[in-house]
Amino acid sequence: MDNIAIFGKHVHYFKDEVMKEFEIKDVGPADLMLGIKVTYCTDYISFDQQNFTKSLLDLHGIINCNSVATPLVSNEHLSLASISEISDFGKLKVNFCSAVGSMNYLSTATRPKLLFAVSTLSQYLENPGMPHWKAFLHVLKNLKGARDLGLIYPRGMNVGILAYSDADWGNCHVSQWSVTGFLATVGASLVLWRTRKQPAASLSTTEEEYKSLCDLTSELLWFGQ
Repeated sequence: MDNIAIFGKHVHYFKDEVMKEFEIKDVGPADLMLGIKVTYCTDYISFDQQNFTKSLLDLHGIINCNSVATPLVSNEHLSLASISEISDFGKLKVNFCSAVGSMNYLSTATRPKLLFAVSTLSQYLENPGMPHWKAFLHVLKNLKGARDLGLIYPRGMNVGILAYSDADWGNCHVSQWSVTGFLATVGASLVLWRTRKQPAASLSTTEEEYKSLCDLTSELLWFGQ
């Protein structure tokens, strides 16, 4: 069974076309999809994960902690954990992969601000240590300060697409490879965002910037279809 949500001006036409090929059940307007709350207002529609966020904060004991301004600590670089750091973290009996995976769902669904932090933490899923766990908790503290935020799409917004890309040369302090980041908006609303380590080392800042632009262009071509 597959669940889909349809948004647009011609919803009934789309449903009629799908029904010609498949048997479907219309359950009415979407209000909650896979933990994403949909809110309909007169001049906009919004998506947020407030309940999912609260459950994540509760699970890791962050709900009563003070919030912090940024997802990652400025000028603090994570690296491979030492044997003692891995051992200390193992005593916590925490599933680091599951924890980062939950945060990844937030970052890819409604909280793009977390994406770079999640991408950074994801490099240490195999042998996490205490520094990585503390960095994860730091991201949660940042999330606590803005747990009610989400994405808003105004009614009748300009359909023009604006896109931006950037790259940080040699940002990864383990591999020395560059990190790509890009986003695209329709009107003033975010519709596409990505960050990832480039698959090969770049010999110059020019090369890594072109790689980032190429990644963005590929995504936009797919998005435009």
